[in-house]
Amino acid sequence: MVLIIDIETTGLRGLPIDRVLEVGICEYDECERTITPIYGEIIRYEDMDGFKARYESFYNEPMFIFDEGHLTVEDCMYAAKSLDTVVEDVRGIVYGDTITSYNTNFDFNKFLYHGPWGLDEITLRPFDIMVMATRHVKEMAMNDRVEDKELQDRMLRMWENNPDRWVRSLDAYRSLCPDDPVGLSGVQSHRALDDAIMEAHILDAIFSLTGI
Repeated sequence: MVLIIDIETTGLRGLPIDRVLEVGICEYDECERTITPIYGEIIRYEDMDGFKARYESFYNEPMFIFDEGHLTVEDCMYAAKSLDTVVEDVRGIVYGDTITSYNTNFDFNKFLYHGPWGLDEITLRPFDIMVMATRHVKEMAMNDRVEDKELQDRMLRMWENNPDRWVRSLDAYRSLCPDDPVGLSGVQSHRALDDAIMEAHILDAIFSLTGI
C-alpha cells in the first residue's frame, strides 16, 4: 500500500517563497488494485489577497493556479481549515507510511520535506511515479504502442529535442490509461485530490505492465 500525495501551490520555487494551497491524498493498494480517496483540503490563508499582490509585484508574473481558475484567492481566504490544522491532519494520515507523488522532487523536496510539514521525518519514499511513467511511456511511444497517435507524435518530437524531458502527468495518464478511468476527457483539473487519483491510476497501469 502506498499513499499518493498531490499539492497545489502558488508557484514553482518552493518554500518559503511559495505556499502550499491544497493537499490531496489517496491510497493505492497494489495487491487489491484499489484506489481510495483519503483526504482533500484547501488551506486557509487570511492574507492570501495581499500575498498574491506582493508575489506578483515582486516576481512580475501571474500565479497559474489562480489565473487559470483552478482555485480562487477567496478559496484560500475562507477555507475551512488553517495551515496548522491541515499540517496536523496530513502528518497524522501519513505517519509511518510509504508515500509518493508525481514529481517527488517538487512536491517533497521543495515543499513537504520542509517546515511545518516535515514529512521526511515520518515517512518512506521509495520511488517517483514520474520517473517510472516516463520510462514506460517513452518505451511505448518508441514502439508505436500509444493509442493516441497525435499524442505519441508530440511526445516523440519532444524527446527528439530533449531526450531527458519528463512526461507530463496528463500525457502519462492518457498513454497508460487510454480507457480514461477517471473520466477526464483529456482535461486535467489541477485540483489536488483529483490529480492524486489520476496519478494513482498511472501507478496502477505501470504495475499492471510490469506484473508487480
